[in-house]
Amino acid sequence: MLSQVGAAEADRTFASASGVAQSLISVGVPFIGAVAAARRERSVFRLALGYAVGLAAVGLVASILVAWLVPSTAGDRWQHAVVLIVGAFVTQVVAQLVGIGLGRLIGRGWIAAVLTIVIPLGLYGVLSAAAPDARPWLTPYGSAQPWWKGEFGGSDWPPFLVMLALWGLALNLAGLYVARSRRS
Repeated sequence: MLSQVGAAEADRTFASASGVAQSLISVGVPFIGAVAAARRERSVFRLALGYAVGLAAVGLVASILVAWLVPSTAGDRWQHAVVLIVGAFVTQVVAQLVGIGLGRLIGRGWIAAVLTIVIPLGLYGVLSAAAPDARPWLTPYGSAQPWWKGEFGGSDWPPFLVMLALWGLALNLAGLYVARSRRS
């Protein structure tokens, strides 16, 4: 949010504030799911997803305040607000699903929490060098970019759904399978 103060007045918008806020929040949000899932909390999805939604809302409120209070010469500082608001919740829920899945898969909360950063961002870095167009298809961060810029549109749905199937569904199904295997 402090980046708004140093930014050129024309660049001080709700989109720029929200993008920074949601990006920062998405680093820590999966820790909650990773630790709760590793501890085998009964209501892990409700607990962790509640935190994700709550923190997305906090980030949005902070972004709205920054966009409203920091002077700006932007033509429309509220451009793409609907996509930014929806995207904040969607991307934090995805981040939390990564944490839950890795928590169940790894079984050790602190290791899984660290891996929620290392694996997705490591893959993003490798793809940046090897196959940049694959980032939105294969990484949560790559898929979040259009949401956080307020530019998510029709052509962004297929990569988003593939990424969600991999990181949200497949990772959690694998985590459930491994967690149940440990109990047997």
